[in-house]
Amino acid sequence: MKRGLLLLLTAALTLALCAGLAEETGTPGLQLLGDEDNPTGLTISTDAEDTDGTAVTRPETPETAHIRLFKYTSTLVLRGIFEKSGFFFHIPNYWDTRYVLAQIEYTVSQMIDGVPATLTFYINDHPVYSCPVTYDGGVSQIVYVSLPLEFLEVGYNEFAITGYVRLYDDEDCLDDFSGASWISISESSFIEAGYDLVDADCQLSYYPYPLISTMDENGADLTVYVPEQALEEELRAAFLLRADLGNETDSEDRIGFRTFSGRLPSAGNALVIAQADRLPADVRAHLPEGVDLTREGAFVYEYGSDGAWVMAVTASDAASLTEAAFMLMDSERVTQEKYDWTFVSNGSSEAVVASRSTSALIENGETIKGITNQDGIEFIGPFHQESTVYLPFSGGFVLGEGGKVELIMRYSDNLDFDRSMVTVYWGSTPVASRKLDPDKTSLDTFSFMMPSDVVGTHAASIKIAFDLEIKELYCTKRADEMPWAYVSGESTLYFPSGNASTYDLSLRPYPFQRLGLFNSVAVVVPDQMDANEYAAFGRVAALLGADVHPYGLLKVWYASNFPTGENAHIIAIGTWKDNLLLQALNKDLSFRFNEDGSRFESNDQLLLSERYAAEITALQLIRSPYQEGKAVLAVCAPDSQTLTQLDRYAAVQRNTWTLAGDAFLIDRDLETKSYRFLKEETVEKATLRERLEANKDAIMLTLVSTSVMLLMLIAVILILLRYRRNRREEEKKK
Repeated sequence: MKRGLLLLLTAALTLALCAGLAEETGTPGLQLLGDEDNPTGLTISTDAEDTDGTAVTRPETPETAHIRLFKYTSTLVLRGIFEKSGFFFHIPNYWDTRYVLAQIEYTVSQMIDGVPATLTFYINDHPVYSCPVTYDGGVSQIVYVSLPLEFLEVGYNEFAITGYVRLYDDEDCLDDFSGASWISISESSFIEAGYDLVDADCQLSYYPYPLISTMDENGADLTVYVPEQALEEELRAAFLLRADLGNETDSEDRIGFRTFSGRLPSAGNALVIAQADRLPADVRAHLPEGVDLTREGAFVYEYGSDGAWVMAVTASDAASLTEAAFMLMDSERVTQEKYDWTFVSNGSSEAVVASRSTSALIENGETIKGITNQDGIEFIGPFHQESTVYLPFSGGFVLGEGGKVELIMRYSDNLDFDRSMVTVYWGSTPVASRKLDPDKTSLDTFSFMMPSDVVGTHAASIKIAFDLEIKELYCTKRADEMPWAYVSGESTLYFPSGNASTYDLSLRPYPFQRLGLFNSVAVVVPDQMDANEYAAFGRVAALLGADVHPYGLLKVWYASNFPTGENAHIIAIGTWKDNLLLQALNKDLSFRFNEDGSRFESNDQLLLSERYAAEITALQLIRSPYQEGKAVLAVCAPDSQTLTQLDRYAAVQRNTWTLAGDAFLIDRDLETKSYRFLKEETVEKATLRERLEANKDAIMLTLVSTSVMLLMLIAVILILLRYRRNRREEEKKK
């Protein structure tokens, strides 16, 4: 029978938790008891047999008013000797979190039968629990892990699992075929959080709570309101806030967007955006004491009403409303507002932009430490080891020409340097690799330019992988000299923002966002909007506002006011009859309207039946006929009732993932078709001077190396010539 090797030292550091913490707390990992010498309370174990059991019974948890499940969306497989996989979940600032419990369901390979193997669990890189795993006839098993509250953070938290197993053959030699030793984490696993709600007490600092929260995950109880025949500046602020709120929903986005007349409807939470003299009477009646609406700037205030919440964004001049919208979108600013109302002065957004680098990563390069908040990245163990660095790119980013990576590394000197190497991936695409150097184990630099084939593409992460091979590992019975590699946090990444070779809805929100900011966008709407067109307006804001940050450039125009010379990406919403700009653009659309706008016409890719052509909503991306390098998105239908199909379809998050091509059709049954009409354009390449400047270090190294080699070659040639001449002279003497 095959026998197993014990845990790697990293996993072994926490083995005592299976017994020690269970005895101390009654629930493994619920709290860590330590002192100054050992603040985490962890005891070190070097023997897997020290673990006296697995937490297979759900521990007792406090009673809470609310429970939230963070479910795994797919099965995770931990393969081989040592592999780690992370799962992220979010703790809002308005939770009073009482407990967090992980329920992990797993199965193991039959090759692990009788072989010591372990799982180790981490929260935000803190090890909290380790336990043995055994083969149980292929039946799934469950382990419960209580996560210490002191290790949790407001915002995103990472729950990670490390599996360890290594097989031996009958001759006590290591089995390097690591694919046979796997532990599968089922998609039915989840993290459960029990919490009560903090007392909001009308504090704006909790925005967007209580308007929307984990008790109303799809926002069905929230409506964004603007006055009937809203001013363009009111619509601008509403578009920004609707885009921001869409990022707070989960799975579905049912936030409403409507107009009001007179008083607000009494049901549900409301966000009201209106110039001061256009506020509903009942909202105006709740103005806090001390608010002077004649003051230049914007006011935001919040109050409870019949079990619901109302937030008002108002100003004497509608142009100031955008200042309040930017403040609410900026978490660093809104969390400072500890009262039920605040004043936002004109010019505050310009002051913020002037004091911040909107994207240090793109403009000046960034270090791995700056991105991950870690001093470096460790790779421990033989064979293939990898780590993913998630890049702080928001929507609308595609890689430009001249990108560069410079990794500062060190690694162990017991490697087989003929087979050990480092590889970097852009997303899942390998972009560079090379062997490790035995002469540079204490300090090595891997510098390269991003290849041209990934220019114009998007990736949310880079992956750094090491293949750490050891000579004669096959029959090494002890792995005392375990190989390792380390990438310094001072390693730099330079990824300039560029342009895609074509427009495609699958790249949404590109090109309407750039680096997470609205990218000189003009939203053009009908002069007279009905309820369906207002709903479409809100839906487009949510679609193109994915991960949007404040302080972008966006305006809203009525079609009759829109200056076609505006240097902007255009979003035209409505019908041919209502939106004059759609009439002007009709000749450029892939699916054109007929003469009276009652239906779409066929084209060379799709023959439309007459009835179907009158009952579809179209999203069409075209190159702007007004400004070179700009795009137009036409969100249109033959009538406004048909336009509601977009709202129904895109309200479900998974549906938005299917958006693709430059023409996308949605019919009355919410069935879709996508087409591509635009030709790809050549992505602009950097000049020779720019390439030389961006890669000067590598070029200088190459020149120096080449010069040295050339001098050596000349020296060898001279030596050979001299040797030949001396030999001839000796022959003559004979």
